[in-house]
Amino acid sequence: MVSNAFDPLRVPDEFWARDDVGEALDRRNFGELFRLLSKHLGASQTRIGTSTGQAQGAVCDIMNDRRQVMAIDVLERIADGLAMPDAARMRLGLAPRGKALALNGPGKEDATKRRTALHLGVVVAVSPETLWQVLRDSAGEAMEFTRATAVSGVGTGTLDHLEAVLTDLNRAHCVQPPGELFMVARAYRQRVEELIQGQHTLTEERELYVYAAWLSELLAWHAHDLGFPLTAEAYAIDCYQHASQAGHGVLCAWATDAMASIGLYADRPGKAVLAARKGIGKVPDQHPLAVTLRTQAARACARQGRRAECVELLADAQKLHEKLPTRPPGRFLVDNGVIASRAINSHPASSYIWLADYQQAERHAQAALAWQKSAAPADRSPTGEAVARIDLGISLVHLGSLDEAATHGSQALSSARVTDSVLARAGELDRALMTCFPREAIAQGFHEQYQQIARRANKKHT
Repeated sequence: MVSNAFDPLRVPDEFWARDDVGEALDRRNFGELFRLLSKHLGASQTRIGTSTGQAQGAVCDIMNDRRQVMAIDVLERIADGLAMPDAARMRLGLAPRGKALALNGPGKEDATKRRTALHLGVVVAVSPETLWQVLRDSAGEAMEFTRATAVSGVGTGTLDHLEAVLTDLNRAHCVQPPGELFMVARAYRQRVEELIQGQHTLTEERELYVYAAWLSELLAWHAHDLGFPLTAEAYAIDCYQHASQAGHGVLCAWATDAMASIGLYADRPGKAVLAARKGIGKVPDQHPLAVTLRTQAARACARQGRRAECVELLADAQKLHEKLPTRPPGRFLVDNGVIASRAINSHPASSYIWLADYQQAERHAQAALAWQKSAAPADRSPTGEAVARIDLGISLVHLGSLDEAATHGSQALSSARVTDSVLARAGELDRALMTCFPREAIAQGFHEQYQQIARRANKKHT
């Protein structure tokens, strides 16, 4: 009878004696084993799958090294389906089939049942001889369980390398062009995803989830800086989900910090408030991020015109800031206390502008600029300074100081790092100038400068 694609595969004994087959068995490289079955026996993926109890797609993934076979029951199913001789089974670390033993009556002779005879409720029905055989096989299984916990494709030093990369990316975040940083972070995020999908220990898996979350958090900020809110939000959500899976509450809060800014600049202040409050529930009051998240929520409330809530949140943030420990926890060698100080000095100015309290806004914007000038060079943020100048400019426009307002606006647009956030705020300053001083040459000059930079930015998006 002519065989068809769905007939079980008959593997001759000489196949298992081949050196390349033995090497594949020793390394438990089922991708190589299946390729050898195809090469030497002409076996199709469908036929291999029929014999080993797997879908053709799963066989394809294994043959292309996209999937690893680790589970004991799958190993047993492949070995039984290919009718591996005992010598081949032992090279895989499986117990030999040996002599079949009776289990619960005639017709039940099966080595797999012998291996599962200790399941609850079955052990009382087996004979002493069967129990002895199960216990003998279980020693090998226990050794295999132990060996599997150390099997990993992550590689020595990989996690240390990721730590170094994230340290460098965090240091560069405020000063390097966001487009360049996005490409680097994205490449590493893709590599971490490959490692997550590959072979690793449970301990390594949690670490990989944490690194994946950190990289996605950075990617969210870079996409936000580049003016792509949809991409930014997608990465922020990814950060939150991976951090949550890893049980890392503070990292979840970092994700909500990004979500709050993304929502705020996408003109969704309600979503920004919800994200910030969600993050507040993830960090202790002693953490600097508790300060930043309250200022984020305050800004969003200001955009909604909710003055009382905004002022209350800013007051709470100030109290927490004053009580922060001298050496708060860091973030890849970046001082979180500096991040909190930057937020407590800069966010109130934006908040009071949106509440139309321009005297308060001017006072806070001046304080934000003074803080930037007094901070150590490594702690300064060109983007933060540019936004502070724009906040000051908007305040001064409404207070009648045209020249000074336009000067601060021009300095902001001359920043080394004009992000989408800076452009969005500059747009507010432009509208204020053109509304209050539409015929003044100084206002017109800033308008032309802003329009030119905005056009260049729009070209990059198309």
